[in-house]
Amino acid sequence: MDDKIMIVDDDIKLLKSVERIFKQEPVKCFLFSSPANALKEAPEIEPTVVVSDLRMPEMEGTFFLEKMKQMLPATVRVLMTGYADIDATISAINQGQVFRFIKKPWDSHIFRSEIRHAVQYSKMLRRLVHSDAEPGESERTERLTGALEMAGAVCHEFAQPVQIISGYCEILTEELNRQPGVSGFKEPVSHILQSTERLKELLLKCMKVQRYKTRPYLLSSRIIDIDAATTE
Repeated sequence: MDDKIMIVDDDIKLLKSVERIFKQEPVKCFLFSSPANALKEAPEIEPTVVVSDLRMPEMEGTFFLEKMKQMLPATVRVLMTGYADIDATISAINQGQVFRFIKKPWDSHIFRSEIRHAVQYSKMLRRLVHSDAEPGESERTERLTGALEMAGAVCHEFAQPVQIISGYCEILTEELNRQPGVSGFKEPVSHILQSTERLKELLLKCMKVQRYKTRPYLLSSRIIDIDAATTE
């Protein structure tokens, strides 16, 4: 079954651009220029991911996503925002209204990649809710599910500050590109961005752990083998 993605923006041209981006993807796009109409249709659609612009004349994107959170808490929420609105975006991330943000104007490849990550995160959440228990394994499955739920919650809590660090690094990069004579700072900021992206990848992997697999570690100890534990 195709994943359902709801896109909300008062810019009709942008909605058509998004539709073209996902034309060949295994997703079904629901496009809305009115956040109020999107809220009315959301319970029936039950989108996997909802993407909203921040600045809309009818309703602020943060308010819209807060309503979506109350209505469909399992739906992954993404905010589109401009450079000048970074403070509002960080506030929305801190309050748990959004999973991540996409800076406008966006590149189509980056936009597609970010939405794929949001879809993957949504699938992880659904795996935690629905168990594939074998008969007679209810107690073991309950304990494993509890551990996975805790791991998912911890990863989600880590993901928010990581996203904030990444956002501030992007702002710093833009400021450094405008300022002459500060090129020496660009490389350290670039390294921070690369490290946060790596951390995001690890957090996504941890969210996908499905089985208990270990590998040898220091001396005679063992640690969780994340790659083996996340293999489908």
